[in-house]
Amino acid sequence: MHIKFLEVLRRLSRIVARIWLFIRRYKAISILALFLVYRIYHFKSDPSKRTASLSGWGRETPRSIAAYLDLTQNTALIVPRDFCRSKALLTIVVCSFVHHFERRRVIRMLWGNSTDFNYSAFVKLHGNLKGRYLDVLPERLKLYTEYLSGEGDSLKASIRIVFILGRRNLASLLENEAVASEAEKYNDIIQENFMDTYNNLTIKAVMALKHISQSCVNTTAFYFKCDDDTFVNVPNILHFLLGGTIPVNAATARFHFGNTYDVTSLRKRLTARREMMYGLAYCNVSPIKNKLNKWYMPSYMFRGGVYPKYLCGSGYLLSIDVVPRLYKASLGTRIVHLEDLFVTGLCAEKAGIKRASHPLFRSDYPIDADEQCTIKGTFTVHRARDDIMLEAWYQVTNFSSKCPPPEKNFHLKLPKMQRC
Repeated sequence: MHIKFLEVLRRLSRIVARIWLFIRRYKAISILALFLVYRIYHFKSDPSKRTASLSGWGRETPRSIAAYLDLTQNTALIVPRDFCRSKALLTIVVCSFVHHFERRRVIRMLWGNSTDFNYSAFVKLHGNLKGRYLDVLPERLKLYTEYLSGEGDSLKASIRIVFILGRRNLASLLENEAVASEAEKYNDIIQENFMDTYNNLTIKAVMALKHISQSCVNTTAFYFKCDDDTFVNVPNILHFLLGGTIPVNAATARFHFGNTYDVTSLRKRLTARREMMYGLAYCNVSPIKNKLNKWYMPSYMFRGGVYPKYLCGSGYLLSIDVVPRLYKASLGTRIVHLEDLFVTGLCAEKAGIKRASHPLFRSDYPIDADEQCTIKGTFTVHRARDDIMLEAWYQVTNFSSKCPPPEKNFHLKLPKMQRC
């Protein structure tokens, strides 16, 4: 046994000696060969080149909207009865996954209950900060009078909320029947015949643009898109649309910049009625290279090194004239799976629409210490899933609790300008 072991060692030493002799004689060739072996081994797993294929969107998958959407036909499985026949100052489209029955129920009950959670709640939210914000403009009230009822603290705006979804399992009869029953009961479901996955959100968003463009441009003034885990502060948005400003409180002060904090300035009013596109803007964002990341972007879908400016998809606000222009632009733009990048970045850029960033659109959920006043003082908070949505509702409707103003000279600590 000992002799056999020594024989193996001798053979190994001879092999190593021959390899070393070869490397010394042909040094340059050896280095090149080792480099080529390394590159071949690591080529497929190298994430920096964004070469990995994306689930559902392989290199050969059609990326024209026309491959998924018939421009001449009504392809929807379900559409609300008399959709957009009545007037609405604001039409809200909530992108929801087909199996999120509970989330839709909670939204209808909470922030989506426009009978109770309407403009009249604004003073209850901010009454103690009177004088630290601008009231609505009489000119805007007159301009949108057909969408309004009541006056003063009893003012109400007409609001339409619909949920758009695809299908998770084309053969799931129970799920299809449940969605049909839900649609019959609430009359607020648009369902299209495509697989309802995260990587198909772009198709869902364009479907929403199609329905709004075809049915709502003459009966609504503004369009708001959000996800079903976004809490929307409807009274704040209505106040903003009618020319008012939202007061800064101790929690929301840190979201502002040197050029946005002074909400008593007349320049902070919304006076436009067209060409309007607001949200949380992202600038100079590079594509994600890690194929395990949910936002990974393969180079065959987007070849550039930096995305165009775009708005966070958790919630963005448009004047209604922008919707058909985005829809038209989408028909000639190759699909990328990131919905917000596609619609508010690539399509908006093609359509020549400017995107404005507003600090009160938030893409995350606040920490406990600032939770109540953040939700009361912003337009949206994201990642409000399930029980968190109920907690957000409790916080925002606790009208007896008042949010204090920011500390004196807080603006001196703020960044001078927004990056976008």
